[in-house]
Amino acid sequence: MRNSSSFFSGLYIAAYFGIWAVFFLLLRSQTGFESGEALAALLILGGIFPALSLLATRPVRAEPSAVFWPLSETAVLLFYLGVITLMLVWGVGALARITAEPLHSVAWLGVKLAIAVVVPLAMGRAAGYKIRELAPASWTWFRLKPALWMSLAILLLQSFLGRGLRDLRAAHLPVWSIVVAAPLCFAWLGFEAGLVEEFFFRALLQERLARVLRSGWGGLVVSALLFGLVHAPGLYLRPAATQEGIGSSPTLLLAVGYSVVMTSLGGLFLGVLWMRTRNLAAVVLVHAAGDFLPNLLPRMKAFHLGS
Repeated sequence: MRNSSSFFSGLYIAAYFGIWAVFFLLLRSQTGFESGEALAALLILGGIFPALSLLATRPVRAEPSAVFWPLSETAVLLFYLGVITLMLVWGVGALARITAEPLHSVAWLGVKLAIAVVVPLAMGRAAGYKIRELAPASWTWFRLKPALWMSLAILLLQSFLGRGLRDLRAAHLPVWSIVVAAPLCFAWLGFEAGLVEEFFFRALLQERLARVLRSGWGGLVVSALLFGLVHAPGLYLRPAATQEGIGSSPTLLLAVGYSVVMTSLGGLFLGVLWMRTRNLAAVVLVHAAGDFLPNLLPRMKAFHLGS
């Protein structure tokens, strides 16, 4: 039985990298696509970071989880994911009318929390779930150690390879403003990126896909691909707001391909962390850490900190 499970796990992983390779080859001719950047992301986010997640979580036992009706719940979540995508696309146009900051950022956060957290929580409660069953989280030191190690690793990666620190130095902001803004920005990202995306894609969708497919790796791979693809409308319609280097007018193929080749890799290693811990607090912290340095200066500007 274990050999069969290992075989199908390997099959899911091979399928993911096969899909990745197909989109990579399709994108090589697209203007604005950096093949070297994609290959580096594959090595780091698709290889090194999942391996580090497996290593960091070895002494930790996964939190208990409950899934009452895997197939029907997965179907509902997939349908609702389509609804979320449409709402985000339409919401971009509506929220674009709000130009003043930080009002725009606050409104956008409210929309994201409502559709990706509040509504699914309400549906889960109506189905008979307790909140801790929908969103298992532990804040104890031992349970959070893997997240702290992974957060440190991703911050080091961003420090050396990302543009966040370079942009921050070029802005010549007072040190005191950065010291004040840093924890506020991290907390903001914990809600805007961490809680919004990790609750829906890991705690809800990945967990149920794993039950339906009877494979933790299967649930991980499918949810990682969906995690990437749901970013495609934003990459296509508002490339400047996504902070990704795909140009000001990407083609639809570039947006979809980039979401698979680049964005889904983040879902891959975060999915490993979730699969091994089932601790929402852990994946929220790591997700916020991954977005922290690239978003620190834009968040400071949006909230008029240090200007």
